[in-house]
Formats: sequence, structure tokens, C-alpha cells
Amino acid sequence: MKFVIVPVKDLSKAKDRLSSLLPQSERTALAYAMLEDVLLALKESKLADRKLIVTLDAKAIEIAKGLGIEVILETEQKGESASVDYASRISMDMGATSVLVIPGDAPLITSDDIDFILEREKEIPSIIFIPARDKLGTNAFLRKPPDAIESMFGHDSFNKHKDEADRLGIPYESFENPRIGLDIDNPEDLKEFMSGKSNTKAYDELIRLNIVDKIRQQG
Repeated sequence: MKFVIVPVKDLSKAKDRLSSLLPQSERTALAYAMLEDVLLALKESKLADRKLIVTLDAKAIEIAKGLGIEVILETEQKGESASVDYASRISMDMGATSVLVIPGDAPLITSDDIDFILEREKEIPSIIFIPARDKLGTNAFLRKPPDAIESMFGHDSFNKHKDEADRLGIPYESFENPRIGLDIDNPEDLKEFMSGKSNTKAYDELIRLNIVDKIRQQG
């Protein structure tokens, strides 16, 4: 069975690197809008057998349940890697043969993007990566089996994950995807996202927050 998991941290403290443009309350509102965009895309996936988030954030749980997305509840968070591996272990207990991890802050992702990855899953142990725009981060990560390698999210995770797959002799493929690759973490990401109109909750929220003028003022 193919599971898709979105890890969600405590969004009340989200997006520190946007603090030059937005106060915390607005960064949090943006984070929830982006999460809803991602979960709406996940909801429409045709190839995912089960669709989940892993989190302890109460509002994220509310959004997920409202969209029919299952919840793996955490009691504490020790970082994204720990959350993803915890959820992957639980997914295996639930019958998962593979787990695809996608980011909760890539609002341009579509259900077709998700299914593109899932339909390329191999019959043998293998991994599929979608790198971040900078080719350093790992923005989507399919593992078959779900514990094929440990998660190593953070700086240069893309290369760390590939190196670990090589060390263990697990074949992998990498595909670039500009929608998944654009996770919104810093002002440059925001500028890129706002360079074209999109039919997303995140775009609408940023218009409400008058982000275009804020970006222009910052130069």
C-alpha cells in the first residue's frame, strides 16, 4: 500500500526567515494557508492508498480532518526527521509498503505531481527524490520500504540522503519539479511565488497581507 505523509510542525512558530516581511501572526496564517493547499492536492491524489499528516498542531489536525486526511498524532516533536521516521514506522504497522513524504509549505503542488511520483515506484526496494530549488534540500521523498534509509532533513539533506542510499546499495531516482521544489521559507521564495498568479489559498492570503508592497519596500 502506498501512503503519503505530510509532516507538520507547530505552526504558531513557523517561518522565522520571513520575519523581515511578516510578523509571527501573519507567518502563521500563511503557513496554514500553504498547508491547506498541499492537503487539497493530496486529497485529490488517485494513487495514494492512504493520506496522512503527522503533527501535534491542533489547527493542522482540524484542517486535515475537515479534508478527510488521516492524522498521526505526536506527543512531542524532535525535528522533521524524527517526525517522518516515527510516522513511517506507524505506517508500516498500518500496512504501508511505501511512504511518500511531501512538504506542507509547497502550495503549488498538485495531485498530478503526487501521482507522478507514486506511479514511478519500483517493485524492488528503491527511493525517489524531488530536490528543493537549491538542490540541497529534499522536498519529496518516497521510500520503499518506508524504512529503507533514515531521514536526514536539514541542510544538504538531498546529498546526504543520496549518499546513504549509495552506502546501503539502494537504487534511487531523482526528478526535478518546480512546484514541489518551491517551498516558501524566505523572502526570495516569496518573490518567486508571487511572480505569477496562482489559484491557491497561499496566494490569496498573501494578497490579503499586502505582501507585494512589503516586498517592494524591502527592495
